[in-house]
Amino acid sequence: MKKAARSSAKTRTQRQLIRMALRGWGSEKRWRAIVELQMRGSPQMLEFVQRLSGNASWRRRALGLYVASQLRKQVRSAEFGSTEYGMDATQALLLAGLHDPHDEVICAAASGLGHRPHPAALPELVRLSAHRNESVRWNVAVALGRYPEPASIEALCRLAADADDDVRNWATFGLGTAHEEDTPEIRDLLWNNLEDRDAEVRGEALVGLAARGDARAIDYLVEHLDADCRVYELEAAEKLASTLLLEALQAIARDRGSPKLDSYWSGRLQAAIAACTASTA
Repeated sequence: MKKAARSSAKTRTQRQLIRMALRGWGSEKRWRAIVELQMRGSPQMLEFVQRLSGNASWRRRALGLYVASQLRKQVRSAEFGSTEYGMDATQALLLAGLHDPHDEVICAAASGLGHRPHPAALPELVRLSAHRNESVRWNVAVALGRYPEPASIEALCRLAADADDDVRNWATFGLGTAHEEDTPEIRDLLWNNLEDRDAEVRGEALVGLAARGDARAIDYLVEHLDADCRVYELEAAEKLASTLLLEALQAIARDRGSPKLDSYWSGRLQAAIAACTASTA
């Protein structure tokens, strides 16, 4: 069914896709239409996106920026079969969108500047990290993962303590995985987030600590590795590659029985065991 839906989007005209996106706002139909529009990079499409981005309707402005954020031109010889299109022009649209009066348009602009980073965006993204709307803060948290500057790290540290679970989740991922910066402040924040009410936040914090070789992550895993653990714990164990975790990992393997070849979880378990075994050599 999903494959048929994608094929249907490919055969639609530009006008039909625009209508599909606007009428399906807030649904998967919108994203299917946007993805197809993004793959039709051309001078005509770029001009159309520019017109959309200046429209009186906030939905049309947001649509224009979502398309601009990943506008590509199909080139068979290129990696993935396409290349980025209209980078300078689309970045200009996205930068302007950060100052739009409507939150949804700001979300589209912030999201786009994560896909197409620009130095001029960072001060504005930092400013928006304190926005009243959690959707704006979430898009900012995702985008800041592409900006390695100290101001970005500082903003992510604040967002990792945000009131919204999803914002904290992405900010913790940004600090723990997207960035490699390693400071006592970052480690302490990740350690604190191991006690977060949200399981995803706890998982991202653990992986971030493990990536930095923090010994506290080993102690945490010794207490939490069991047959019901998540991929986060297994990924962290693999990164730490500590002999202190080998016994618990092997016990999990025995309890779970023969691994299923198609199980991602089982694959991560075997990878963690291999990493911890190699550290004994």
